[in-house]
Amino acid sequence: MPSADEAEDARSGSRSVLRALEVLELLAGLDSPMSLARIAKELNIPKTSCLGLLRALSAHDFIRQDQAGCYGLGVRSFEVGAAYLRTMTPTRAVAGELRSLTERLGMTSHFAILDGDEVVYLAKHDPPGTGIRLASALGARLRAATTAVGVAQLAFAGRGGAPGEAAALGEVRARGYAVDEGTTAAGIRCVAAPVFDVRSCCGAIGVSYLIHGGAQVTEVCGSIVAAARRASAELGGRWPAGEAR
Repeated sequence: MPSADEAEDARSGSRSVLRALEVLELLAGLDSPMSLARIAKELNIPKTSCLGLLRALSAHDFIRQDQAGCYGLGVRSFEVGAAYLRTMTPTRAVAGELRSLTERLGMTSHFAILDGDEVVYLAKHDPPGTGIRLASALGARLRAATTAVGVAQLAFAGRGGAPGEAAALGEVRARGYAVDEGTTAAGIRCVAAPVFDVRSCCGAIGVSYLIHGGAQVTEVCGSIVAAARRASAELGGRWPAGEAR
């Protein structure tokens, strides 16, 4: 059993680590460096304690101090973030989300990326048992414009098109998901939402199920959009401001 002094040291160390992480999170959300006084005020910690944290983080290049004495993220913070992004691929980021969607909704879930005018299916999760195995075989290619996973990406691809097509893609951007009502496979509905990495839209998550007797779009779209948002966050991406509110 640890002594009382050892237990107190452990608690003190944990508080310091948590506060250091709070400093990094605060600075990560800023567009410009922040002063010691402002950091201490934002985090509600004494200036002396805050200064100690800043010096420790600066010593290891996780933060840097500019000529005005204000603090911003340092090169080590970038290196750690870059290392995470190197290992977090889109298919890895969506794997858990696909499994959760299938378990929650009892539907086939899939992830596809845009390749020219086609989509390529890279990941898929089927419901257990003898449930219907729908399209979206791994490695399969389909015309992007006829699939929900394709349209969900085309809406954010910045491509031109006929006025009617542009209006339809604008609606997809506004609501945050696309719907395929039996175009790809007769009697099968697919609802899909885009996934973003640090650069742009990098794929789409979707579910497929029988139209007749199946759930309404409004019953599943929230879960799909939420899954796509979480996968995007894993990849360091974010949804464009003002879209899919």
